[in-house]
Amino acid sequence: MTFARPHCWGVGLGRTGTNSLCEALRLLGYERVEHNPPFERLALLNGGADNGVLLFYKYLDYKFPNSRFVLMLRPLEDWLSSMEFAANKYPIRSHDDDLAIMRRMQIYESVTFDRDKFVRAYQRHHDDVRRYFSSRPSDLLEMNLVGGDGWEKLCPFLGLDHPAAPFPHLHAQTSKP
Repeated sequence: MTFARPHCWGVGLGRTGTNSLCEALRLLGYERVEHNPPFERLALLNGGADNGVLLFYKYLDYKFPNSRFVLMLRPLEDWLSSMEFAANKYPIRSHDDDLAIMRRMQIYESVTFDRDKFVRAYQRHHDDVRRYFSSRPSDLLEMNLVGGDGWEKLCPFLGLDHPAAPFPHLHAQTSKP
């Protein structure tokens, strides 16, 4: 049985609506969607988002031709505040937390919040995704989920009808305990 929907991968940085995108895909009928999956699971999925996806989006593009990619955006200062909150709430507590350390070092070049490094990572990641898809703009959708983008942008991009449910906005609390 063939999966009728295109694979869809959220390639926005953490704290840009990655959980919301995963839930939206489930509401659209995607059955195998994971938030922040380990690499070994990617080949089994129809969609996903967060660090476990964005680190491997070029692999996913090759592995699953005709996939769709969503670059979730968030204003830099708002994103930095949310990242600082998350880094303080969920610090890496052990040198044995290899997966989290690897992911944070690959993306941010730091396991703790470092404003300058995070600003550079934000710019570097967005520039790289846009460069990679520059000759195939129809495969990349930029969305500001935190700012209110929803079904009106995602559904036409995926060629799917709007579901009856409202677009999910999970984990809306960003920087206050």
